[in-house]
Amino acid sequence: MSETASTIIKLLAALTSPRACIKYITVAVTLLISWKLLEPVISETQVSTEQLSIIILLLGVGCGSLVGQAISLSIECLWSKYKAKQEAKLKQKIEAEDAQRERVKKEEQEVSLLANIQRSFEHLHFEQKSSLRELTLKNNTLNMADISNSALEKNGYIQRLVHVRGSYYLVQINDLVNDFVKEQWKSEKELKIESFLEYNHYAEELLELLEEDNQESDFNVDNQALERTSRYSECIRGEADDRENSTGYWLWFEDYFLEEFEKKTGKSYVDEAFVSAQRITSSEA
Repeated sequence: MSETASTIIKLLAALTSPRACIKYITVAVTLLISWKLLEPVISETQVSTEQLSIIILLLGVGCGSLVGQAISLSIECLWSKYKAKQEAKLKQKIEAEDAQRERVKKEEQEVSLLANIQRSFEHLHFEQKSSLRELTLKNNTLNMADISNSALEKNGYIQRLVHVRGSYYLVQINDLVNDFVKEQWKSEKELKIESFLEYNHYAEELLELLEEDNQESDFNVDNQALERTSRYSECIRGEADDRENSTGYWLWFEDYFLEEFEKKTGKSYVDEAFVSAQRITSSEA
């Protein structure tokens, strides 16, 4: 095997990486340039031919190695930046897809939850409706050991905030159902008031009894008007008071209806009023 062939084989064996290839190429080019440009200049120094060859070889190899190393590092730097940029784009794409999936999932949950409360609200217990309605006004403390309250939480309608004591927690209404409960409550109050004013023949008389300006008045009241009320009647409720020296009848607004009647009539009312027995007359008499 000739020396040239042996050298080529050794070089091929050494070319194990792109960096090595670049270095050999730059060394070769630098040697060529050195022989072409430096040889005439150095030869004027009267250096022997053998020494001249060594000097040019060392300069070519050294400069070629430095240039090759610089090119390799530059390429690696550019490649690293390109790779990092591509990875960043891929990560951003994955994050955007994840965010989109989360938005879709959240929207589906919102639609499902809203549909659930729309279907089930009328079937909820009175106390459950009352709890949800009060929570639209402010956060409240509830006994989560109560099956009615735990059912509201299980359905996703309310959320725990702070443990107060024992099984009592400060809770809030889920924002997703808040507007529905408010609108439903508003509509229900409007319907109750319209029904009360239209179908209760004593509606005007009952409202007069609760007017703030009439609390010092002693006008008579038909017992038929009072008999139309009870602890569970809509809008205005009532109950007889037969305690000693305090015989009469109590009237009061259903919770949160005082403000609604004030808006409806433009008058001011009190929360409750007492009608003494002396003022109650019988229409049958």
